[in-house]
This record gives sequence, C-alpha cells and structure tokens, in this order.
Amino acid sequence: MRCESCGSPATTEIMFAADGGLVAVPKVQRKKIFCKYSKLSANACTDCGAVFHVRLEQPEKLKPFVDYSGSAR
Repeated sequence: MRCESCGSPATTEIMFAADGGLVAVPKVQRKKIFCKYSKLSANACTDCGAVFHVRLEQPEKLKPFVDYSGSAR
C-alpha cells in the first residue's frame, strides 16, 4: 500500500495504543462504567508520518448508537 500523502511504499499497519488500547466510544456512552467501544487501527507512512485509513476493528459494537435521523446525539 502506498502513502496517500507522499506516495511512498514505506507504510505499515498500526494499532492505536494507550493504557489498554485507544478505543472509539459513542458520545452517549462515554461516562458509563461498562461502555461499548471498538479498537482503532490505521496505516502509517514511515517516511512522511501520515496516518490514513483509520478504521474501527469491531464496527458492529457501535451500531446500536447510530442516529439515522441525521441529528447529532
């Protein structure tokens, strides 16, 4: 895979890490003790430092919080 910013082939898949891993949490769940979440992964360029293709590892976990009306919760 080539970097979207500089075109370099020097890219690698990464996982975001913090204590227990960096996760995506729906805003309505952020203050709950046992909230729903999904880990995040992406690709990164080792030449220019660009991070691209950030994605949820388990998007189905966040499905119950989708607002199909188009307004933010």
